[in-house]
Amino acid sequence: MLRWLALLMVMFVTCPLRADSFVIGIEQIDYYPHYDFSQRQKRGYFFDLIQLFSDKTGHQFKFLPLPVKRLYSSTTSGIDLIYPDNPLWQQYMEPGIDKFYSSPVIFTLGSTLVKPELQHITLEKFRSLAVIHGFVPTQWLALKSKHKYRMVDVPDVASALGLVLKGRLDGANIEFNVAQHYLRSIAAQDQLVIAEQLPFTQLPFLMSTVKHPQLLAQFDLFLQENAAEVVALKRKYQLQEQRPAPVARQDTTHNDVKRLP
Repeated sequence: MLRWLALLMVMFVTCPLRADSFVIGIEQIDYYPHYDFSQRQKRGYFFDLIQLFSDKTGHQFKFLPLPVKRLYSSTTSGIDLIYPDNPLWQQYMEPGIDKFYSSPVIFTLGSTLVKPELQHITLEKFRSLAVIHGFVPTQWLALKSKHKYRMVDVPDVASALGLVLKGRLDGANIEFNVAQHYLRSIAAQDQLVIAEQLPFTQLPFLMSTVKHPQLLAQFDLFLQENAAEVVALKRKYQLQEQRPAPVARQDTTHNDVKRLP
């Protein structure tokens, strides 16, 4: 449906959409700095981005946080837009329903976080992975039949990273920016790194709709015309969209302590 959005964008330039009110369905989780709609909060990059879109267009948006399974089975209900979404998430497709998708809102970094000493661990030696409840680690599931690791379902980011920090699990499947925010909050940002030889994905988060493709065309145009402000929001929330360079190995073969003459 992305090709149709390009055509709709051209139509929108000649026939602007009137200001209106819309409901955005969003995951009811703490996925900060991307978004956090847990505990009745509304914060994060996506929330600010939609506020900016509203300011530029006059549209009003109401957020409806929902559990993951309910969110993606609600495409024909009172929800006008869903975020995040991606056509690769086949498990959330509904037969007979055509979705339209926006341009990328952000590129996410699906990472496996481990202790520095396990930075170069291979799949053959990896034994245990924390996975947040409701998330589907597609690459890990595809590899599981050929390797001996187990996946442990946990309720949230803090639980997943905490088990790795304590050495109870080898790694955690967590989006890099989300992990970094949590680790900074507990002064542990240098205690976990991306495993260089384990699954990693760079996946765009998109907004989707069944009912309002012209609105998504307007949103895509907004992203293009306000690119500098969008970049500024990403910087505000310290969001990285490219895989960071590997952390250099520490050389422990030499003793650098200076001897007294």
